[in-house]
Parts: sequence; structure tokens; C-alpha cells
Amino acid sequence: MKPYTLIVPVYNEEEVLEKNMEALMEHANRLGVEYEVVAVSNGSSDESENIGRALEGNHPRFRFFALPKKGVGRAFKLGIREARHEHIIFMDADLSADLSFIGKADRLLDENVLVLGAKFKGLQNRSLFRKMGSFVFYLSVLFLMGMNYVDYAPGAKAYRRSFLLEYFSYIDDLTSFVLNLTFIATVKKLPVKEIPIECDDRRKSRFNLWQEAASKYRGLLSLKFKKLLGRL
Repeated sequence: MKPYTLIVPVYNEEEVLEKNMEALMEHANRLGVEYEVVAVSNGSSDESENIGRALEGNHPRFRFFALPKKGVGRAFKLGIREARHEHIIFMDADLSADLSFIGKADRLLDENVLVLGAKFKGLQNRSLFRKMGSFVFYLSVLFLMGMNYVDYAPGAKAYRRSFLLEYFSYIDDLTSFVLNLTFIATVKKLPVKEIPIECDDRRKSRFNLWQEAASKYRGLLSLKFKKLLGRL
């Protein structure tokens, strides 16, 4: 394994932030590799920022930043700029994805620019509505772009920082950046690996699901248009 940066977006996570970040660092410590956690609040209106600052003061490997506007992509972009390591692993603050993804993804980044954790291929405990929404989007991507990867949600994904910096303009402010980056890697014939993950995500989503769906489909159609015009 190689040193890695964990990027964690934070939006109104006061109920779980301290407990989950402690658990995340405890797991990372057991892996025995140099790491850091970069947590980025994006528009939180609760006590998340105060909790994050306290964690930063107590843990030398934990750094906390705050942005005024909501947007997972905004948090991700700041995390990329601040990351100190080439291997970047993106995890949700609720830790809904199995933490074993971290070690697996770090190893796979030695040979891949992008590692996708795929809920469809593992055990997932999510609402039927969210499962169906993800499945329909997967079919749309398969039909329009010919890509048969199954999970384009932000959580449990890993990247080489050099790849992210080269294609930084494809990272939007919301959540379609996973699709964008996966498509770019596919077009450029860069190595991508998808692996199954277990996911336990039963709480109410922090996202506006309709807004996020609209963003993803806009991103999908924009990619298709650019592909047809030969702009990629």
C-alpha cells in the first residue's frame, strides 16, 4: 500500500461526524500506511464546522475546511487541491460503504487511475426508490455511452491525483463528476477497475435527489453531445 488522502464531504453531519471520523481514522491506523483525512463542509448550517475544527485540533492527520455553498463536487475539488498524496479515496461522512474499500482501492490505484466501488455488485441495504433510480441511470449510461460500469455515485471511489488534476475541468459542483471522469478515462483508454462493496444506507439522503438526478442526466447528455462532435 502507498500513502493516501481520504476526502470526506460534510453536509449537516453533526449527529455522526465525530463518531464516524474517529472510526474512519481508527480503521486507517490499523492499515499501517501513511494517510490523511481531508474533510470539507459544504454549506453546513448545523454544528458540523465546530465539530470538524475540534477534530482537527485533536488529530494531526485530520484537516478540516469549510465552504459556504452546498455541493459535493465543490467539496471534492477543494479536497483535491489540499491533498498531499497521489492516491485519493473519496468516502461519504455517513460511512455507508464498507471500510474495507479503502485498503483494496489503495492497492488497485497502483495500476488504475480510477477505482469504482459498486453497490450493485455487493450487498446493499438501501431504499427501493434509490436502488431503482441508480439502476435506471446505469441503463441510460449503457445505452447512450456504451459503458457498463454500474455505480456513478460519489461515495467509495478512488483516484490518482495526477489524473484528477489533468481533467479537473470535468469535475462539476454536484455529483456528475464520477460519470464524467469515468467516461474520460474510458475514452483515453486509461485503466479503470470496478469492485463490489457492501453498502448500508438507510437514512434519509442529504441530497436533493431530484436535483442530483437532473444534474447527472444533464452531465450524461453533455458528454454524449461532446462525443458526437468529437470534442473529447
